[in-house]
Formats: sequence, C-alpha cells, structure tokens
Amino acid sequence: MFSNNTPDAAAKALTTLMHALIDIECTAKLAQNKGREDYTAFCLECIRYISSRSLDEAKNILIADVNG
Repeated sequence: MFSNNTPDAAAKALTTLMHALIDIECTAKLAQNKGREDYTAFCLECIRYISSRSLDEAKNILIADVNG
C-alpha cells in the first residue's frame, strides 16, 4: 500500500498547533492578570478546550493525509 504523504498536511497540522499555543498563552496571561479564582477556573477550562480541539484537528489532518 502506498501512502501519499504531503508536506502541506504536516505544515497545516503544525500551524493548527502553533495557533493553539498562541491562544493558550494569551488565555493564561489573562488568567494571571485577573487573579480572580473564578476567572482562572474559566480560563483553565478554555485552555483545556483549545488544546483538545486543536490536537483533534491536527490528528485528523494527518490521518486524512495518510489515508488520502
């Protein structure tokens, strides 16, 4: 079986993860600046959601490329 892997898929997956890291950094900075416990808990939930969604999206990009 031949797999047609493309550099574009890897670049797209990495771009997705880089955008997630930027979003996570900004969200963490907001939580740190606010210093309120309820806001920090909300920011942590946002970070969890951003990371989970981005990892799934990157995984799906790479799987689609391999199965392509």
